Amino acid sequence: MTMALSPQDLHRIAQSRGWRDGRVEVFDTASGKVTVKGLRATRHAARYHLLNGVARLLGLPFLQAAPMPGGRQAQQTEVARLRALHGVGARVPEVLHVDEDHFVMRWLGQDHLGDVIQSHHPQAAALWREAGDALVRLHAAGQYLSQGFARNMIVDGAPAAPRLAGLIDFEDDPLQVMSLPDAQVRDWLTYLHSTLWMLPMPEAEADARIDAWMAAESPAVRARYLQACRRMSWLRFLPRHRRFGRDTLSLQAAAAAAHRYLQRHTGAPTSD
Repeated sequence: MTMALSPQDLHRIAQSRGWRDGRVEVFDTASGKVTVKGLRATRHAARYHLLNGVARLLGLPFLQAAPMPGGRQAQQTEVARLRALHGVGARVPEVLHVDEDHFVMRWLGQDHLGDVIQSHHPQAAALWREAGDALVRLHAAGQYLSQGFARNMIVDGAPAAPRLAGLIDFEDDPLQVMSLPDAQVRDWLTYLHSTLWMLPMPEAEADARIDAWMAAESPAVRARYLQACRRMSWLRFLPRHRRFGRDTLSLQAAAAAAHRYLQRHTGAPTSD
């Protein structure tokens, strides 16, 4: 059911300093909780140069950065993407109000999937499967994310029974620089990169789930994922000790899973 914000709620939101100073603010309204998001400053171009350099080094164009201009253009992009995703039944926040320097959307929750997995919550593995299944359905509807990291997947509900509430953060649009299959395989790479390193699930079970997800994808996405696995697999030799930091751990885990996928689907020999 669509939430309706009263004129009093909209006035209170418009007058607040919270979303201006901190960019995001949560309000209690007569209809329920909402999230208000203000304009983001323009990102420095150097951020794109680094990521694009990595994409060129690995020969994986779908890893290149999508422009994130900030300001009103970023807000327009995010609102448009949220409405498109909501239109196909995706679990994203409903846009309730748009103004020139902020917009209001339904509040989903305060915890994200990364926190739940890292804490080894009893439902962590089930939520990981649920999020991946949601990604398959999203792709089948001809859609894609912007940044498919676990931090952008909101979990809500009782502590003993959390649920995947929805997906957030759509300020950039990968289709500005890549094709739809590229954007969809990018979703898988970011999702697996941000979760596998801390997932409390037996390796064989996680591999079987990845196989099922890829089997449900289009041939174009499967081909691109296989290409990514070939280019990434050497990164499995990165150190796995925590003192090397989370970025190294997450890359190593994703690359190791990529190598195992190659073994299962191309008969690539083991060289560990």
